[in-house]
Amino acid sequence: MAKKKDIEKDKPKEDKPQFEVKGFVLSIPIEELDRMLRDMSKPKTKKNKSRKNR
Repeated sequence: MAKKKDIEKDKPKEDKPQFEVKGFVLSIPIEELDRMLRDMSKPKTKKNKSRKNR
């Protein structure tokens, strides 16, 4: 945090620029997209129960 002596009271605050993202395009190969969707649809494996003993 800034110390009081470091803050200039007479200096006006500068406005930070605001950026707006209206849209974007991703280029994903169809094979990679299919693989990701298949991986997401697989049933999740159960985690080890050894962590429970800790």
